[in-house]
Amino acid sequence: MARRRPKSDAERLATLLHLVRLGAGSSFARISSKELGESLNLSQQAASVRLRELQLAGLIERAHAGRGLAVRLTDGGLREAETFLAETSKSLVKGKEELGFEGTVFTGLGEGGYYISLKGYTKTFRRALGFEPFPGTLNLRLASEDAIGQRRRLDHLKGIEVPGFTDGKRTYGPVKCFRAEIAGKYAGAVLAIERTHYDSSVLEVIAPVNLRKAMKLKDGDPCSVTAYVE
Repeated sequence: MARRRPKSDAERLATLLHLVRLGAGSSFARISSKELGESLNLSQQAASVRLRELQLAGLIERAHAGRGLAVRLTDGGLREAETFLAETSKSLVKGKEELGFEGTVFTGLGEGGYYISLKGYTKTFRRALGFEPFPGTLNLRLASEDAIGQRRRLDHLKGIEVPGFTDGKRTYGPVKCFRAEIAGKYAGAVLAIERTHYDSSVLEVIAPVNLRKAMKLKDGDPCSVTAYVE
C-alpha cells in the first residue's frame, strides 16, 4: 500500500515541528488532537485528520496511553524536520558576517524560558524570526576570551529587534537577537538581552525545537553556535 502525504508540504512541516516542540521528537509524548489544534490554530477534528495523514505517510507513530494518545516522530519524520531546519538556516544566512562560539551546556535560572513562553513574546518572535521558539533557552558557558569578546560585541551590533508588548499590567521591552545555526544543523537565534542575570561569558540560544532533547545534550557537553550579523 502506497504511503500518502499530507496535502501541503508547509502543513506537514508545521505539524512535525510543533510535535517536536511538544516533546514527540525521539520518544513518545502524550498529545491530544485538541492540544495540537490549539497550537496550530486548527479545530480538534482538523488536527486529528492531520495526525492521521502523517501516520499514513510514515512520518509519525501513534499509540494508546491510558485513555489518551501518545505520538512520536519516526526516523523519516525526524529527518524531514531536521532537513527543513538545516536548509532554512543556510538560506537565511547567505552573505552575512559570521561569529563563531564554542561553549559548554549548563542549566540556567529558567529566566529565559519564562520570558520566551509569554504569549506576547511568542507572537512577536514568530513575526520577527519566522518561527515560534521552544519555551526555554540553551545556555552555553563560553570557552575562550575570544568568544567572550565576540559575545560583548553583539551588544553593540545591530540585530533583529523583537518588539516588546504590554499585557495591561506590565510592559515588556524589546529583545535584540541574531539568527544562528547550532551545531551546524539547527536554525535558531542568539539573544543579546540588555537586562539579564548573566554576564558576557554566557550565550543564550533559542530555536523552534528543544535543543537539549534534539541533540541529546547534558550539562558539561560542548556545543558550537554560529551567529549571523545582518
